[in-house]
Amino acid sequence: MSGISSGFLLCILLLVTVWFTPAFKAYLVIAIALCIILSGILGFFVYWFSRKNNKPNDPDENKKKELVTRRCHLLQKHFQNVLKVQKTNKRLQSRYDLPVYLWFSDKPQNDFNVITQMGYEAYQVDEFGNDIEFPILFWLSEHSLVISVSQGEDQHPEYLKTLYNCLKKWRPRQALNGLLLATSADALLGQKEAIKMRADQIKADLTRLNRTFGLSIPVYSIITHSSSISDFCQYFSGFEDAKREDAFGSMMPFREHGGIDADWYDHAYDALIGQLIANMTSALSGQLNLDYRKSIAAAPLQFGLLKQNLWLQLNRIFGVNQLGDGLMFRGFFFTHEGSDSKNVDSLAATISNDLGHEFYHPKSSQPVQQVLFAQHLMTHVLIPEHMLVGVNKNKENWLLTMQTTYTLLCALLLIAILAIIKFDFDFQSQREARADALLERYKEAITASPYDVENLADNIPNLYSLRKIYELYNKPEPWYVLPFMPSYTIKPEVEVAYITELQAVLMPSLEKSLANDLFVYVNLEEQATTLSLLNSYRLLFTPNKNNTEELRAYFVQSLEDQGVGTTSTLNQLTSLLDDAFANHLIPLESNTDLEQLARKVINQTGIETLLYQHIKSQTKYANRIDIRSELGSNYSQVYSFTTGFVGYLVPHIYTPSGFTELDLSVDSPIIKEALSAYAGVAGEAPSALEMYRISRDLRQLYKNDYINYWKDFTNNIVVNPVKDDTELSRLLTLLTNAGDNPIQNYYNTVSKYTTINIEPVEPAKDEKAAEKEQTPIDQDQLEAMRLINVSFSDFHSYVSSVNDAPKPVDQWLAAVKAAKAYLDTFYQAEDARKLAYDTLAKPLQSSNPIAAIQLITSTQPTMTKSLSDAITQLSNDAVLSLAHQHLNLQWKNSVLTTFQSSLASYYPFSKNAETDASVADVKAFFSSSGAFEAFNKKYLNSFLQGTEGSPYLPGLLPRSGLEITQEVWDMVDVANQIRSALFLASPDNVSVKFQIKALTMSPKATEFMIYSDQPLFTYRHGPTLWKSISWDGEQQAEDNLNIELKDSVTSLSQSNFSGNWNWFKLINSQLVKADNQGAVISIGNKGEQIRISVKTQGQVNPFTPNFFTQFKLPENI
Repeated sequence: MSGISSGFLLCILLLVTVWFTPAFKAYLVIAIALCIILSGILGFFVYWFSRKNNKPNDPDENKKKELVTRRCHLLQKHFQNVLKVQKTNKRLQSRYDLPVYLWFSDKPQNDFNVITQMGYEAYQVDEFGNDIEFPILFWLSEHSLVISVSQGEDQHPEYLKTLYNCLKKWRPRQALNGLLLATSADALLGQKEAIKMRADQIKADLTRLNRTFGLSIPVYSIITHSSSISDFCQYFSGFEDAKREDAFGSMMPFREHGGIDADWYDHAYDALIGQLIANMTSALSGQLNLDYRKSIAAAPLQFGLLKQNLWLQLNRIFGVNQLGDGLMFRGFFFTHEGSDSKNVDSLAATISNDLGHEFYHPKSSQPVQQVLFAQHLMTHVLIPEHMLVGVNKNKENWLLTMQTTYTLLCALLLIAILAIIKFDFDFQSQREARADALLERYKEAITASPYDVENLADNIPNLYSLRKIYELYNKPEPWYVLPFMPSYTIKPEVEVAYITELQAVLMPSLEKSLANDLFVYVNLEEQATTLSLLNSYRLLFTPNKNNTEELRAYFVQSLEDQGVGTTSTLNQLTSLLDDAFANHLIPLESNTDLEQLARKVINQTGIETLLYQHIKSQTKYANRIDIRSELGSNYSQVYSFTTGFVGYLVPHIYTPSGFTELDLSVDSPIIKEALSAYAGVAGEAPSALEMYRISRDLRQLYKNDYINYWKDFTNNIVVNPVKDDTELSRLLTLLTNAGDNPIQNYYNTVSKYTTINIEPVEPAKDEKAAEKEQTPIDQDQLEAMRLINVSFSDFHSYVSSVNDAPKPVDQWLAAVKAAKAYLDTFYQAEDARKLAYDTLAKPLQSSNPIAAIQLITSTQPTMTKSLSDAITQLSNDAVLSLAHQHLNLQWKNSVLTTFQSSLASYYPFSKNAETDASVADVKAFFSSSGAFEAFNKKYLNSFLQGTEGSPYLPGLLPRSGLEITQEVWDMVDVANQIRSALFLASPDNVSVKFQIKALTMSPKATEFMIYSDQPLFTYRHGPTLWKSISWDGEQQAEDNLNIELKDSVTSLSQSNFSGNWNWFKLINSQLVKADNQGAVISIGNKGEQIRISVKTQGQVNPFTPNFFTQFKLPENI
């Protein structure tokens, strides 16, 4: 039943939740239904298992349990009734003012007379039954409350638990003030083992009681049925009633840790015996009965024999533990309930045992019918120390904490209330004062500049001044401003005034501003702008505006165009518009004539363009995708986007998925939504024909826009310039990276976004369905797909394979990879420059990889074509540069250095040189096997003579090559002339053969002579013949040449020429003219001279001016 009940309660809770749910939706109903079903199933299984596992109980046992439960309820009821009775006691101001005691006894019904004698009246418990003695009874008195608790077999743990819970609930801090432990005297006169067992049980019960209430409860040992002690009660027969009503016993001094003191016990018990002995005379004098007199004499002895057994019980119960703690024992007292009971003559039994008798027949004694020692026991002994028990520390501390907390909270609450009142008053006062100041400024502003509905910009500051007051009262109020607090605000009047001004000033100003712009564009017949303005104009007259952003944007832009759109003015206008639109304000009058004119302008073409712009601006299609990640991480090192171009952020509408998602059919919800946005212009429900036309035009606009976007994307990509070999090497490395190839990524990305997959349409099962599928709208969609694919077919074919052939892009990349490997052979060679020259110097047997790229360049798309040009050109230039460097190095090492060190600064290569060049050095340099000719044969012979210009060394590409400076070729010619002149006779020896003869000689001169050791040439006036002369270079015999022109008496002119090159010095210093075949020299002074003709062999005349000095080699070739 518990499972079913829980499931039912859960169902009720869920139904209530659904009933009060504001957003009632289908999925919530489904969830509730499932919860109900699951709850029912769960409850059924719980009930079934509980029935299965619960075994049938014994009927008698069930009846006993029901009886115990019923009695526990009655006990609670009587406890509450007892409390009600006690509340009538006006003397009691607190529940703790009434001492409460427990009376523990094995047979409390035998103690009723004692309890009654102490001044208590039993609470009637007839509800339990007339013949039933209940084990827990309540005894009422004006001064205290006693609860008798039976410790016999009639007691039940549930009764005790119920009683203790009631006490703790009633008095949580001090449930009891003490406990009276009643022990029958005949039990103390019994066997010691029985005394010990009962003492141990009592100790356990008392310990549990202390733990239950959190107290150390004082325990008073009450010895009842004192008549069981033979002769004891008869002792007091002769005493007055007042004496018999006093308590008979001893109260132990208070011990903080409880327990019982043996010395005190001995002293106290002996003191009681001493009292009996001391009062024996007065007791005997007041009694004439012989039996009573005998009892009086024997009473002290009989009482003394109880001492040992009483100590055994008390010590067993109240003895301290190892820590020195024990139950709080306060004292022991004797009472007699006034009934006759079997007495025990301990004295006679002791004497008989001492005399050796095995059995003793006790004698009967006179019964005492009076209640002894009970009347003053509570009032004079126990109740005066009712506060000794203390309190439950935990409960007491909790109470103190709660009281302190409550006091503080009350104080804080009072302070908070006063502070809130003060803060509220200050806030209201400050706000009203500020509102008054703003209102005065507003009035002054209106007076200085009244409203003019024809000028929106001038009205904004004044309206915003009023809005400041309105905003002042609509700002979120502080937490301490409460609605029920008294207020003298003018907030309602301000709100009414502000809304009234917006309606009377702002809305007409907005209408005038919008109408003026609309009139201008109507006259200009600007259809798109007219359509947008007319739609905004109609929205202005719509109370419930779904889209107000367009109106805000228009008025803000209008003020900016007028030149009055400062930041503060625009912010003020935006705030005013927000308030006007939030309150559903509209202008009261519209210009219908202007609307009709605007519609005529719009109807010339339609509203498709504006609808298309509206669709494009939707978040779903305007979201941009950054495709740079698809281009790879290295694309920026190969190509880049033009400055300011952000087309790589592709709107979703220009992607294949966007194309698929964009439904521009007649029934498209997108078109319907766009039409609803321009409902003021387009109308609520266009006709089917008009919808078809709009759909077709939108498709055409979208198709063209899609194609133009991606064409613009490809046109705004520029290949990065490659300036040197380092950049070329990096470029080739990037282009041969198979994992992240920027070119492959580029063409794949463009192909991906410009390829619209056309899914085949399954054939219809019947003709009607086929006709339905082949609607014009479907055909338009397919045609748009086809045109987009065709527009970018070059990209698609470039990354596509035909008949398992390699993709064009892969072919190009393979060619680039081959070019990189080809160039790496140069870069990785030990002497790259020599290898470059050797490669170019020998005829190319087959096309090289660089030329192979150039061959396919013309068939490449724009980007790869640009890259091909850069790669081939730079590769060719790199190899030519390496070859050129090699030529320069060899030129300097084998030609230039040799010439400059051995010839350049010597005669005849330097006219003013004082030192002659070694003929051997000249031979080593200029001979056919010399350094210059060796360089010429080894390096310069590989150069080809072009149809125009200088010779060149062919490059890697057609119509390309390495040209060296023209000075080299000029010097080659000069060197050939020198070699022809100096090595004419023998290719291995330097020599010059020439002839001389005199042409004329001055009359005064008589003789001219050239001589060394002997005359070489002599002339005197008269005919002369050619004289053959040989200059033999290293083997030249004449180291010095002397010339002398003299007359008959003296020498007219005389000179000397020394060195190997003396003939060249002689001729060059006296040269008059020269040509290829010879020269004319003049020797002598101005007055007297001789002219000599010099004729050389061969076609080259080494004696011409600058013949040797013209040979000047460049530093670099």
